[in-house]
Amino acid sequence: MKKKKILFNGLGNRGWIGGLYYLKNIIFSILQNPALTEKFEIVVLIDPAHADIFECFRGKIDIRVREGTGKLKLAFYEMRLIWFGGVKYCYALELNKIGKLFAKRGIFWIPDFQHRTLPEFFRPEELAAKQQTDLAMVMRTNPMVLSSNDAKHDLETFYPGHKCPVEVVHFVSYIEPEIRAITPETEQAAAEKFGLKKNYIYLPNQFWQHKNHIVAVKAIEIIRSRGLLSDYDFVFTGNLEDYRNPAYIDKLKDIMDAPGVRDAVKLLGFVERTEQLCIMKRARFLVQPSLCEGWGTVLEDAKVLDKTVLLSDIPVHREQKNEKCLLFDPHNPEELAELMVQTASLDFSESAEHGIMRMYEEAKEYAKALERVFL
Repeated sequence: MKKKKILFNGLGNRGWIGGLYYLKNIIFSILQNPALTEKFEIVVLIDPAHADIFECFRGKIDIRVREGTGKLKLAFYEMRLIWFGGVKYCYALELNKIGKLFAKRGIFWIPDFQHRTLPEFFRPEELAAKQQTDLAMVMRTNPMVLSSNDAKHDLETFYPGHKCPVEVVHFVSYIEPEIRAITPETEQAAAEKFGLKKNYIYLPNQFWQHKNHIVAVKAIEIIRSRGLLSDYDFVFTGNLEDYRNPAYIDKLKDIMDAPGVRDAVKLLGFVERTEQLCIMKRARFLVQPSLCEGWGTVLEDAKVLDKTVLLSDIPVHREQKNEKCLLFDPHNPEELAELMVQTASLDFSESAEHGIMRMYEEAKEYAKALERVFL
């Protein structure tokens, strides 16, 4: 019996790398479930610049690499693939002009509802567009996949009359190939490249306002004003910009440039994925101060590396955390400062092997929810 196909269209997420890693992580969970792999073949449609994200699945899925030239040509290719190629489901379907043609086959996904819980962080036109797209999806009877029970609570709060059946599917971060490729030499090379000579605390998020770096830099200011953690650096990756809220970035820069803080902060900018994991692996611990997440990939990365993480005390983090996560009030820099100082004095063991083993166990468990979506 010929298998039906599940199409993951990565071309629609090229502007948001996090969306591509989400698709990768969901595919990994599907591959852990024999009930799904016996009935379905996975097809990924992706451009050459991002095809390497899915290379770890080569031989297990069908990777269709298409040049990104000519929207019309790509649209016709996608239409032929879906209508005549045995595609039963389109995962994380976008309801754009092309996507509407295949809406009956769509599995929808909304990463989070920060545009509803934190609307002040969005431009009015962007907010209106997101709400219009959300409404179009939730009022259909297609399955809606959400990444956390917290997101499900938000959907039911903001769209109490929704028609979509909702399934919560947690995901793990499938980074085993990248971790296996890291050697002491590659770790050292990354440390030398970025000047990481001291012990350091790592904050890996992009500088969007909802990521709440402001509480972290205020905590650093408090720590240094008291002469504490002088043998530590505070390392940030991601571009120091937020096109929605430039005044927020200016405020961050002012604090980072304050006496005592300036020499403690290292801004590395955008770093390549393997370098980021090397930086994360060598960090003393991580800080994740976000005000909103759907199901944080950074935290999942840290869990696989078996890192200690200081987490903002928000509902989704309480849902996602493990035993190596410590919670703090995301609006209280004093509390975070004290927690960073206390955590720096602790001894903790780390085992990526333990983290990888747990990743496989969790992926198999999470894949049971995908059975309810596809079977």
